Amino acid sequence: MAEQQKQTDWSDFAWQGLCLSVPEDWNLGKVDGKYESGYARLDDAEIVRAEIEWRNARGSRGGALPLTKLVDRYLENLEKKAEKTGTAFSVKRRAKFLKEKKWLEGCEYETFIWEADYRAYNLALATDDGQRIILLRVLAHFEEDIEDVVNVVFSSLRNQADDVDAYWCVYGMGFKVPAAYRLEDHQLRSGHIQLSFTEGKHTCRVHRLSLAHMLLKGTSLEAWYPVFFKKQLKDVVFEVQEEEVRGHSGLKMVGKPHSRWRQLLRPLPWLNPRPRNYLDGRVWYCEESNKIYIVEHLFRKKDEVGDLVERVIDGYICHAQQDETEPRSHARLAADPQ
Repeated sequence: MAEQQKQTDWSDFAWQGLCLSVPEDWNLGKVDGKYESGYARLDDAEIVRAEIEWRNARGSRGGALPLTKLVDRYLENLEKKAEKTGTAFSVKRRAKFLKEKKWLEGCEYETFIWEADYRAYNLALATDDGQRIILLRVLAHFEEDIEDVVNVVFSSLRNQADDVDAYWCVYGMGFKVPAAYRLEDHQLRSGHIQLSFTEGKHTCRVHRLSLAHMLLKGTSLEAWYPVFFKKQLKDVVFEVQEEEVRGHSGLKMVGKPHSRWRQLLRPLPWLNPRPRNYLDGRVWYCEESNKIYIVEHLFRKKDEVGDLVERVIDGYICHAQQDETEPRSHARLAADPQ
């Protein structure tokens, strides 16, 4: 296993304030929920490899939820499911598979292993700030010797509760946004990833598009951007100018809302009003990674532009870290403009 461990390439997965290092072939299979509670699943080509669940440590009545009772309830439900399907089920509580536990100091936690169709290594954790309960598990075939990988994955778990900027990373797309911004919407389509965040009346949209050389074939970045994003830009009067971004050829976009008179001419404006937003954005083409990167800030008042776009760009992982963060083969051409 030592030789296998040396050959393992790692990538980040960061979502809703939780970060993990995982083998690069563990791709996001499912994600659900919000910052307060949710679930994410990572798969390889064969099976589910890791699952992480999180929830507020306080119940609906404000009292702390006992970690041991939550583990009891979780295992009881698993056992009932196994009985219904006729699957053999066993569990070992307080299992000793973690080689290093210093990173767990100050936290209430329990490690356990259950076996059914697969062997699952589990960590139930109440974070040291008392705000979150996390359940992380890694699954393996019975014949696999995977404990070295398990230890790397578990020891990499990090809760970003006190960070000023929150790190997000999915399919090798890594960047930081101010922690006050909450994920409002996400589209993880083949070739085009978009995450939208909101804080008050501010919206931040972060994009990555793959196979840029095909998207830009026969056209320029300046001509491509307003056509591809025609639907999203229809309520903004914008100007585009060339500007270097992170050492790459890029664009700066500055926009303002259409006049109120034009909005009144639209059908049923009072029943379906559209927010009048200003736009500050950057788009750049990275030849090394063959991708287009976009950061957009939408805001209501002209004087609220701030430095949000610059902050996100500064924390955006580009080609310089390609080998570490983005070796995945998921990317295919984004089929159609929006």
